[in-house]
Amino acid sequence: MIEIFEREQQKIRELDFTGNSVDSDAMYRQYQRRNSFGLAPNKEIPRIFQRDYYEKDVADGYLTLPLATATVWADPLENPLADIQDVDSVTGSQIHLGSLVSSFYALCWTNRATPQSSDWASFSHGKEAVRISTTVGKLMDRMMYTEDSCYMHRSWLVNVEYRDPALIQAMKNPDEVYSRMESTGSRLVVSAALVRTQFSDEDEVRLLFDASILPPLPGVNYLNNQSLVRIPFDWTGFVDNQVLISGPNRT
Repeated sequence: MIEIFEREQQKIRELDFTGNSVDSDAMYRQYQRRNSFGLAPNKEIPRIFQRDYYEKDVADGYLTLPLATATVWADPLENPLADIQDVDSVTGSQIHLGSLVSSFYALCWTNRATPQSSDWASFSHGKEAVRISTTVGKLMDRMMYTEDSCYMHRSWLVNVEYRDPALIQAMKNPDEVYSRMESTGSRLVVSAALVRTQFSDEDEVRLLFDASILPPLPGVNYLNNQSLVRIPFDWTGFVDNQVLISGPNRT
């Protein structure tokens, strides 16, 4: 994954060397490609929403993402570095290393063009559900735009890597965080897209939004003690296909 990112980052360096500004179309598109870790812009990515939440987001012009944390996702290995702390060797005070990733909000999409029957139960939670399909390019167009001076730092789309839970648990230490600290933030982003192998059938593509980036994105709202973020979102022309499933016997 990091190798793909570095390849796309090198193209940004080349564009910069030839005089392209960050708001040029060439640089903007390359940052999109970098922040989606080389995923093709025309790649289809479906997602199942609970119908009431989906329709509210569309009506309001927002996209809602939950905080990527063990508590919200009911998984102790979710965003595994978010709670890591260390001790300052000089002052003896606590250093919250996990703050580097604890402001990530996430939304699950999938690589699978065809849903499995178990998907409806997993993502609808017994409610009416809508499965929509869009593309990587359409999603990144709406999450990254040149009017935002920090567009290249705020939003990411990455294929989830599935690992044995014991390996993810072993990552939960300060040295792991220090080893991932670098200027682009990409290695920390990837750490928030590590998921236990038991969920590998979801074949997830994870959208990540870093709410710690300043200045903040205008129009963003937080709900439920900041466990949810609502991001201004243009739904016009976004959905390529939509399927509504209702009632107890979903297929």
